[in-house]
Amino acid sequence: MSVVITKDDIMAYAEVDYIISHMNEKYIKKVPEKLIHFFNNIKDPGYDVYVDPYKPLQNQGLKNYALEILAILHVKYWCENEERKQELLRKMKENEQKLEAQMREKYNVDNIFDSSLEVEDNIQSENTLTETRSNFITEIFKKIKTKLLELFKK
Repeated sequence: MSVVITKDDIMAYAEVDYIISHMNEKYIKKVPEKLIHFFNNIKDPGYDVYVDPYKPLQNQGLKNYALEILAILHVKYWCENEERKQELLRKMKENEQKLEAQMREKYNVDNIFDSSLEVEDNIQSENTLTETRSNFITEIFKKIKTKLLELFKK
């Protein structure tokens, strides 16, 4: 099984690498060197990242994937309070369950068939409208043709 890394992924890795490299040494040392090297080696070198240290990360237009990686790093390596860690893990699990529920609802077989019926109804309505317009235009052309023929007969 191969893993596909998208352009957005390597941009997110650049953002994570930038943030980690600008952190206090105490936090950098807690992240495995292999992981730091991974972000550094696979990041998009042409992607310029700037993070304002005075603004929350979620308000800086970072990639969602970068924020997700940072959240995981926080729980796994930087969070020192066990209660806080458990709370964060619980929130992550809740978010995952909400996402799964949304996906189930969105891709529910029953809903797919219902929406396809709506699409068919819309197509039929558009076809009827097009036929009506077509008939109307045809009638207008017939009347114009009749008037022109009358004009030329005189």
